[in-house]
Amino acid sequence: MAGYGFFAIDAGESRDPARDGGTAPTELLVHPSDTRTGLKYSVLPMIHAISGDLLSRDQAAYHLALITEHLSGPDGARLFDAPARYHGGEMEVFQRAEASTFFGREIGIMYTHAHLRYAEALARFGDAPGFLRALALANPIGMTERVPSARPRQQTSYASSSDGVFPDRYAAAEGYHGIMDGTVALEAGWRVYSSGPGIYLRLVRENLLGIRHRAAQVEIDPVLDPAVGDVTASVRLLGRQVHISYRPGPLGAGVVGVSAGGRELSGSPLQNPYRAGGLAVSTDELIRALDTADNALEVQLR
Repeated sequence: MAGYGFFAIDAGESRDPARDGGTAPTELLVHPSDTRTGLKYSVLPMIHAISGDLLSRDQAAYHLALITEHLSGPDGARLFDAPARYHGGEMEVFQRAEASTFFGREIGIMYTHAHLRYAEALARFGDAPGFLRALALANPIGMTERVPSARPRQQTSYASSSDGVFPDRYAAAEGYHGIMDGTVALEAGWRVYSSGPGIYLRLVRENLLGIRHRAAQVEIDPVLDPAVGDVTASVRLLGRQVHISYRPGPLGAGVVGVSAGGRELSGSPLQNPYRAGGLAVSTDELIRALDTADNALEVQLR
C-alpha cells in the first residue's frame, strides 16, 4: 500500500484522475517500488485502511505483518521505515521533513499520535495482546522498564513523540539503525500536548473496555488480552457509575454475551470484517437492566 502517488500530467490534461476513469499514478511514493524518496513503507495508509474496514482480513493481516517487520521499533510504530533524507538545501519532495534541522516528532518519525492510531487498528483487527502492548508503549509510567533505551522522563505527562538522541540530522541519518536495535537513547518529546491524552483515554474506554455510547444504543465491544485474566472496571455511563466484569476467552475479542443480574441482554451484533464483533444494546433496555442489577454488568468474550 503506497503512501502517495505521483501523477504525471501534461499541459492541458485533466487533473482529476477519478473523473478520467481512475488513471493509476505513474509513480508510487513511500512504497517498495519507490526509487525517488528512499522510503518504502508508511504506517498511516495501512492503519487507516484497517480501521476504516477497507481491507479483507487476509489483507489486514498482511499489512500488520509489514508494520511489525519494517516499522516497529522498541518504542512503538514509526511513520516511515527511515527518516526523510536531509539535503540541507533545496527541498525536493517532503518540504518540512527535508528542511528541518530538528530530529524529533514527525521528523524523527516516532510520532505518538500515529502510534495510537496503530493501536486502534490492532483493536479493530482483534489482536488483543498487541493492542495492550501498544497502549503500554504510550504510557510514560514504567517506560524505562518497558523500553530499556528510553531515558528517564516525566511520568505524569503524555509525550507527543519518542526522539532519538542525535546531535544533528546528519548523525541521525547515519545512525538511525541504532534506534531500531536499541543502542541509541530515546527521549520524550513535547509534554501536555494537544489531543494525544484524549486519544489515549478514548482508546482505553471505547476499545480496551469497549464501551461506546451511540445515541439510542450502547455498543459493548472490548478487546482484552486473555493473559491478563478477568478484568473489572468502573465506567461512567448513562448518568451512573457502572461496574463491569469482563471474562475474556482465548481470543479476548468478540462478545459472547452481556448480562445484568444474571439476565442475558438482547441486542444487535456489531459488524467487523476481521473478527467477531461486539453487541449493540438499546439504551432503554440497558437502563432497565442496570436499575435491577445494582448498576453491574458482566461481559463474556470469545
